[in-house]
Amino acid sequence: MYSLENYTFPDKPFMIALGTSHTCGDCDGPTYGPTSVKVTAYDMIANELELELVKIGLSGCKNEDLLQATNELAHHKALNDNCKLFILEPRLGDRTVRIPVEAIIPDNYYIGGEDHNNTTEFNMPIMEDNDWNGYGMLEAWAPNPVNHNMATVQQVSVDKRSDKSSSHNFATTAYIDASSFYSHSPLDLFNSVTIIDSIRHIVEANNIKFRWQLVTGRCSDTDLAETLLGNHSTLFDTFVNMVEESINKTHTNAEQFICGCGHYNKEGHKLWYKNTIDHLR
Repeated sequence: MYSLENYTFPDKPFMIALGTSHTCGDCDGPTYGPTSVKVTAYDMIANELELELVKIGLSGCKNEDLLQATNELAHHKALNDNCKLFILEPRLGDRTVRIPVEAIIPDNYYIGGEDHNNTTEFNMPIMEDNDWNGYGMLEAWAPNPVNHNMATVQQVSVDKRSDKSSSHNFATTAYIDASSFYSHSPLDLFNSVTIIDSIRHIVEANNIKFRWQLVTGRCSDTDLAETLLGNHSTLFDTFVNMVEESINKTHTNAEQFICGCGHYNKEGHKLWYKNTIDHLR
């Protein structure tokens, strides 16, 4: 979680980078072990532009979370005269599903409360490699692994369709079924660009340069999204690029820049920076 409540924004020129786990620099796979990339593409960009960096990477977030973060930035007066650039790294179409934790935990488990004698321990179902295929990630409000009296959004399970074990019940199946029809549909893409466009208007209303780029996705999605907006928006005038596509165009072995966890590794962030900086100067 992040908090802007007591954060002091720079009193000299700075930029804001707001995005997902890619912006955060997540890299939890076997390439580097359980760590994160300390110097991300946006750190390099800020250094090149001689700007201080306010970096907010919300791992596992949805575009609604990015919109709320923008609202909070506006509330805390971050969109001021010192902010020279706001770059957004959102999702275009999303397979993430969030469900009530009650749908997957035993009925006799309680979050918080004084009486823990009648509760059962809740262990997150283990994510297996083949669970990631097909329908995407499930998230739910669930007990924090360290402090069980605190609830946080956590990745919990993916329905395996053929396995109706205790960790995959009919409630989660229903959510997955709904998502399988909605995710990356024209409606999903339209909702995504509507939120992105809303963030753009908030930023530009404060006379701040706005740019946005995608890390992964499909070219057909961007084409369709631009068509769906039609003449109602100039959002794609501020679109930088899709990082994955730009790297794939110049490197036949682009897999070397991606960690086993699916995020860009250190060398990947360097290429991300190289393919982005000229669009921001």
